Amino acid sequence: MRIEWRLRKVMASRDVWTATQLRDLLIQRAGFELSLQSVDVLIKRQPVQVKVATLQALCTTLRCTPNELFGIDTPRDVSLVELDDSESGGER
Repeated sequence: MRIEWRLRKVMASRDVWTATQLRDLLIQRAGFELSLQSVDVLIKRQPVQVKVATLQALCTTLRCTPNELFGIDTPRDVSLVELDDSESGGER
């Protein structure tokens, strides 16, 4: 399974284009302060971990759900192939 961080896409869909804009909105809408450097890193790189408080603030600020911020690419189902009679010795 691969998890994609979609903060930049969500921001763009809300006409938020810079770290400064997002930082200002975080303060205005969620009362949540992060350094400009921390906001920039969140935008540019997929985080290894995200604090729940940060996730809540981002969702409040961007008026989105966590499902919009995280894209999950699940591998295709690999199903077990049933053995045919010749491989199973004819027994079932």
